[in-house]
Amino acid sequence: MKLTGKPQLVSIIKERIKREGKISFRDFMDMALYYPELGYYTSPQEKIGGLGDFFTASELDSAFGELLGKQFAEIFYKLGSQNFQVVEIGAGKGYLAHDILKYLKENKPEVYSHLTYYIIEKSPYHIKLQKEILKPFEVVQWKQDIIDFEDNSITGVVFSNELFDSFPVHVIRKINGKIYELFITLDEEDNVKEVVDEAPEEILRYIKELNIKIPEGMQTEINLDAVQYIQKIAKKLKKGYVITIDYGYPSAELYKPYRMRGTLLCYYRHRYSENFYENVGMQDITSHVNFSALKYYGMIAGLDFTGFTDQAHFLTNLGLMEILEQLQERDDLEAFERLNRLKTLVLPKGMGEKFKVLVQHKNVEEPSIKGLEMMPYISDRYRL
Repeated sequence: MKLTGKPQLVSIIKERIKREGKISFRDFMDMALYYPELGYYTSPQEKIGGLGDFFTASELDSAFGELLGKQFAEIFYKLGSQNFQVVEIGAGKGYLAHDILKYLKENKPEVYSHLTYYIIEKSPYHIKLQKEILKPFEVVQWKQDIIDFEDNSITGVVFSNELFDSFPVHVIRKINGKIYELFITLDEEDNVKEVVDEAPEEILRYIKELNIKIPEGMQTEINLDAVQYIQKIAKKLKKGYVITIDYGYPSAELYKPYRMRGTLLCYYRHRYSENFYENVGMQDITSHVNFSALKYYGMIAGLDFTGFTDQAHFLTNLGLMEILEQLQERDDLEAFERLNRLKTLVLPKGMGEKFKVLVQHKNVEEPSIKGLEMMPYISDRYRL
């Protein structure tokens, strides 16, 4: 397989492979997505929206941010703290932050007056975009990493929308009853060649601790970076909630036999493929989130489990149907277009069912929240 994409990045990856003999798929994915100034997420290129490679819920309509703002306001009153912090990890263009802050400033001035809104962002390109769109809101501050917070310093909400799916993953295969990890090397013609080696102890421990049953012949993903990150978040949170919105499943559903190739996909100009070694640095590479892992390793680090639902139920609980009803009463083109966009957020088999919401809490006596009031039918897709 020929390695193609940004010439400088391709050259850097090849040089590392030649130097080390082989690298894990996880390390290749990390370089393809996050290599300084050349990786997909760290370079100044359009990624989100019509001119990019994918859409997010915040791109579709401001109601998504408004409803999250409503949920954060409830949490503010529940926590009873005068210093309320909202930490958004990976804010993209800043649209979601804008819609949340606009709602709070106009509808919940008491919450807004006690708020500091932090954005964790490493990309200089995205920080520039965010600072431009968020000029009206004086409560916004930026940090590069969650570790930049002191331990037990956050009182409020740490949340993300489509964060963990973009973490680099280890790829494994089960061959003759044994777990192997996928590595890449170069052949004599300088092309990429996949090879396997025995999986390290940390991958085997992950599989054992989560009681994952890997079918014979399956190739799938193990996201150890997500384990480390949810534990970092837990360490920084003093009191409040962690809300994770992303696509994925619990372990029992994620590793079913009908997913023998796993969930790893590339997105390039709104088309998906499994051509991981093409368009390197120019295309997104993602995998589905294992929400059982976030729950389990979060609990070990001090995060209690609040609830797990899908995006449709979460937004409906917060008042999306009322917004839809108001739009239906109007007779204009803008209302019609908004109705169609909002339906995308809740329709079965679409974003409403595909995207899940995991809520965890720390040091909260009565943790129930509005977004989790009505829960979906319990099946393997929701049983953590």
